[in-house]
Amino acid sequence: MRILQKISITAVVIGFLFLLFPVTSLACSCVPPGSVQEEMERSSAVFSGKVVEIVNPNEKNEIQSSADLVAVKIEVTEWWKGGNESEVIVYTEMSSASCGFEFSLNEEYIVYAHEDDDGKIRVSLCSRTAQLQYAEEDLKELGEAEKPVKQVKVNTDVSDVSVDNSVNANPTFLILVVGGMGLVTAIILLFVTRHRRN
Repeated sequence: MRILQKISITAVVIGFLFLLFPVTSLACSCVPPGSVQEEMERSSAVFSGKVVEIVNPNEKNEIQSSADLVAVKIEVTEWWKGGNESEVIVYTEMSSASCGFEFSLNEEYIVYAHEDDDGKIRVSLCSRTAQLQYAEEDLKELGEAEKPVKQVKVNTDVSDVSVDNSVNANPTFLILVVGGMGLVTAIILLFVTRHRRN
């Protein structure tokens, strides 16, 4: 019976640890990006610009995942492929742990993006996207670009940001559920063990 008690106590401790320190996601794993020309061909959009706004629709949520999407508004300075707008919104996972590209406000970037099935422009850590100051090779190989000709103002209100944060896309939620189930199981085992003794 003592072995059963030890297993139950261990399960309770592990359950509490899962609830107190939830793991957000598995680490990113991707193939390094190809050459400038290869990435240009693979991408739906290639442009450079300055980040003017970053919107995280889940920043006030208690439970977050590194896989949650954030919306990044970029003021475009040059286009090589995929558009002619003066502003665009790109989406990326919140953290590099889920292969998201971590943009910084007011920094300039060269962006290699893909359009997903929902029409969102997505950026990944696995692309050649980089701060513009470190993209000399890309700028040289891409050659002459076009300035934006379509002046637009895109809206990044949180209510307008459509983000898929379903249970399947949120490993933290799944871990909390599994941890909670483990905790309930351990409490039941403890109760049954004590009841049998009496």
